[in-house]
Amino acid sequence: MSGGNGRDAILQERHIVEVKLSDLQSEFLFDLSLTLQAPLDIGLGPEGHRLIVMTSGGRFQGPQLSGTVLPLTGAGWPRIREWNLRSRRASLLPDHRRPVDICNLGGRLVVPSPELLPAVLDVMRDDPVDPSSYYLKTHMTFETSDASTAWLNGVLAVGVGRIGHGGAEYRVHRVL
Repeated sequence: MSGGNGRDAILQERHIVEVKLSDLQSEFLFDLSLTLQAPLDIGLGPEGHRLIVMTSGGRFQGPQLSGTVLPLTGAGWPRIREWNLRSRRASLLPDHRRPVDICNLGGRLVVPSPELLPAVLDVMRDDPVDPSSYYLKTHMTFETSDASTAWLNGVLAVGVGRIGHGGAEYRVHRVL
């Protein structure tokens, strides 16, 4: 018996399990506008410079879902050392429905020069930094008990954002 037959079977099996990866597919979910309070500066700690940024309200508008952001139901905890936004939460109130909890599991803010960072993080600026000069992305999950929005419970969403004028805005897409 030839040893090549076993090797050929392994190669055939490996060929069968190869999967062609596809491009990321998404669909527009909503535009999210958050009204933010001035950051509370916690200071420099072992994990970097920490801020707390409370969400005081806002709106979201999309083809399947629109409504308000419930006041004071969320906050973000940016860590400046790594430009990470750690766990922002807020509660959305879709028109004529029960609340939806939105959990921003993390995000990334990359600023090309350290000198620009204070201006980008100044959410109260009336003349915000041009969003094309920095990178702000996030990913989100949702939780609700309302049957009409239960489809959100399994959704992973990604958002592209900008900061300024007393808040943050995100264009949010559902990953298909």
